[in-house]
Amino acid sequence: MSIAFDKDFLKGVLSIPSVTCYEELMRDYVLEFAKARGISAATDKIGNVYLVKGEIEKEEYVPCFVNHMDTMQEPQVEYVRQNECLPVKERQNAEGKTELYVDGYGIGGDNKAGVALALAIMDALPKCKAVFFVQEEKGMIGSEEMDYAFLENVSLLITMDCWGRVRTASAWRQNGAKMYSAKFYEEVLQAVFERHGVTVLDHPANTDICKLMMNCDLCCCDISNGGYHPHAANEYVCVEDAIADYNLILDLCQSLDGTRAYRITPEERGG
Repeated sequence: MSIAFDKDFLKGVLSIPSVTCYEELMRDYVLEFAKARGISAATDKIGNVYLVKGEIEKEEYVPCFVNHMDTMQEPQVEYVRQNECLPVKERQNAEGKTELYVDGYGIGGDNKAGVALALAIMDALPKCKAVFFVQEEKGMIGSEEMDYAFLENVSLLITMDCWGRVRTASAWRQNGAKMYSAKFYEEVLQAVFERHGVTVLDHPANTDICKLMMNCDLCCCDISNGGYHPHAANEYVCVEDAIADYNLILDLCQSLDGTRAYRITPEERGG
């Protein structure tokens, strides 16, 4: 039975302190999560984590989730050193939604909310892959060590590193490179986005998946994670928005044709 992606699960992941170069507690959590569910896990020399769920057959293709484990919230370092959970609090906003936050500094939803989403969706899918990077906030250092052989039998790269809800990225802001092809949008994304009320299609991205997409020909998606005000002292994560994003991403994964990879040509990619 799959775990429930709810307030308790999200709060549990967000309570794990993790800062650039101090990702060890989050990495341990990801590895324990995988071990408990029989998901194959490996780490590389810099500390990135690679997960594979299920036996992927020849000519079978699965989605791969790409997220970073670090945050910009420096006060979390002391919690890492003390091996203590963050004092996450709850409040209701004007719309009656639940917001998770930490007094005095941001909760680090960028990108711990993405980690939570990726793990929960992995738990719900029969087969998939994921890679969790270190030191993204230091200049995408972890993804410099990406083992591109890991992308064999991957149909689509998905990250959850957009703020808010019903928002997706379609270009890398540094050079305007396209994340996915028009054909992929027409065949898959458009219907999924319409079902979930996506309102922003061209939000720019600047995260690990942008480095990956410039070094491979796979289509990519950067989808929102329910977090707001990334890197700021008032950063928080809205539970209901994160759940809406979970439902969208799960629908997207279930809409993929498992017999092929979705690719984009260099000319379409641009940049």
